[in-house]
Amino acid sequence: MNQHVFTVYGSPVAQGRPRFFRRGNFVGTYDPDKSRTWKQDVKASVLDQLNGTPEIHEGALGVKLFFHLPRPKSLPKRVVHHVKKPDADNLAKAIKDALRGVVYRDDSQIVALEVRKVYGDPPRVIIAIEEVMNV
Repeated sequence: MNQHVFTVYGSPVAQGRPRFFRRGNFVGTYDPDKSRTWKQDVKASVLDQLNGTPEIHEGALGVKLFFHLPRPKSLPKRVVHHVKKPDADNLAKAIKDALRGVVYRDDSQIVALEVRKVYGDPPRVIIAIEEVMNV
């Protein structure tokens, strides 16, 4: 694998805080609906771009994530960088979770991560994944 680049269209959603529930003495957690739906959309889109077959890699990986977020109509055009919420690390966490079992076995394989947020139309995330070679 040299490099895979995927584009997922839709307004990016940050990984939400886990929600808890109790059944008797058992306490469980679940993703908020918005985060879960976004992760399912990302997974489905990447699988579609891989022709429906996961391409699991075993080694160290570098990941670049470029989030294009909707621009408010009142914001001047000269403003390029998105310095509001959602946080870049929470956006990245949702993507890393969504790609587990599709591109890699576990997100602990990611040894290099670059995340950027900009205003862009249409809203989307561009995901670039490449194997990191031992030096």
